[in-house]
Amino acid sequence: MGTRGVTLADVARKADVSRTAAAKVLLGTGGDHVRVGNAARIRVEEAADELHYHPNRAAQQLRGVNTHMLGVLMDTLNAPVMNDRLAALEREACRRGYRLLIGQLHGDLDALRDYLADFGSRGVDAVLCLFDVTPGRAERLKPILGTHTGIVMHAKPLEQDDYCVRVDTAKAIECLIDHLLKSGRRRIGLQLEGAPDELMTVRRDAYEAALAAHGEDVDPALIETAQTEAVDPTAETIGEAIHHLVDKAGVDAIVASNDVWAAHLIQGLKARGHRVPEAIAVTGYDNLNLATIIDPPLTTIDQQHDLYASAALDLLITIASSEPAPPPAQRTVVVEPKLIVRESA
Repeated sequence: MGTRGVTLADVARKADVSRTAAAKVLLGTGGDHVRVGNAARIRVEEAADELHYHPNRAAQQLRGVNTHMLGVLMDTLNAPVMNDRLAALEREACRRGYRLLIGQLHGDLDALRDYLADFGSRGVDAVLCLFDVTPGRAERLKPILGTHTGIVMHAKPLEQDDYCVRVDTAKAIECLIDHLLKSGRRRIGLQLEGAPDELMTVRRDAYEAALAAHGEDVDPALIETAQTEAVDPTAETIGEAIHHLVDKAGVDAIVASNDVWAAHLIQGLKARGHRVPEAIAVTGYDNLNLATIIDPPLTTIDQQHDLYASAALDLLITIASSEPAPPPAQRTVVVEPKLIVRESA
């Protein structure tokens, strides 16, 4: 036979208050009609801790009460960065008294439908779609996500009025170019992943704009795109990038797609007798843990996951609450990245 869970009535009895007062403290119900003094509030909170009380989410959902549960849907691409971002989201949600339900899609749109239905049945208040919308995918996502309220997109809204949180990628590339130029580099190469990705287009455009803003010529030979759609570098793609950018174009700096590419480029350059950073500076993107343990430590971009998490929770909680929706211009929040300077550049 199962064990009966601790109920709100149990907490109220132990705290010597009414059930209505306990609900006001722990569930936020009752509005302005229920008032609880500070001493009673402390007794309720202490009783809830002592009894290990957890709200009945299903019962809250049936009563139309905010369940303080949020959903996060992830894809498997760029897993190291998304996992770090997810950890920041979980910390921020916990700090604000929310719980996360998490699903992984593995590129499967049927899984997206199933997770949204599952989240809805569990009373999830709002959902963050923590994945990049690759070219051609937006049109397939719209019929699925367009029927659901309470969606926050990552990086790019599907529709103009959608909620979205993103990192300013163009600003990040501008910071890297500014730093390299101020360090005396003049032949700055750009290495891009080969998979069709709007993010790579944003980086290329920002790279060209930053050089032009400094009066530098934009030489197409300084841009190398991997000849594969694979996300992770291989010995072959690293060799091709070095041949294109160093042997042929004569760069004195490389802005890599991310920290993993940058680490492999540094290893490949050193193996070929090139000194980093004396001969060729290398920068990364993402500020993964490996950025501090490679030799030399990597100059990179920190995407400010904690700020991202705070912005995302602001939007999710706004959706989950009964407050009026903000105007469309305030539904996309842009997080400014941070340049982290180390020895590689």
